[in-house]
Amino acid sequence: MSDKFGAFLPMQELHKQDGRINLCLKLLPVGRDLLVLLAGGNAHVGATALATPDGVTQTNELAMHREGPLASRTARRFAATCDCTASVICGIHFPDISREEISTVERLAEELVNESLDFLNSRSNRPC
Repeated sequence: MSDKFGAFLPMQELHKQDGRINLCLKLLPVGRDLLVLLAGGNAHVGATALATPDGVTQTNELAMHREGPLASRTARRFAATCDCTASVICGIHFPDISREEISTVERLAEELVNESLDFLNSRSNRPC
């Protein structure tokens, strides 16, 4: 199996913040596939999602956690865009988060995913 992302692609780390909401996305190539960590606030492992390019997705979410849909959407997006298997680990916790702050988390996560995909598409070997 070839290394789709090339030997010169190290782990990438991006950050976004708006007020007290701060998120980090770490992107680690694993051969021709991707491992993504999306975390913020009191970071933890709340949900995992595994997606293939054809849209098959498996998501696991701990009880009392709400990161599953975000992990699933993120995994599907990376898998489809990069034509690889993508695994996303997601854990975001801000005490007493408001609905407005939840919207901020969603927006910042989308921006981080977009920036990561832009980075991958800018690679000379065009992995995505």
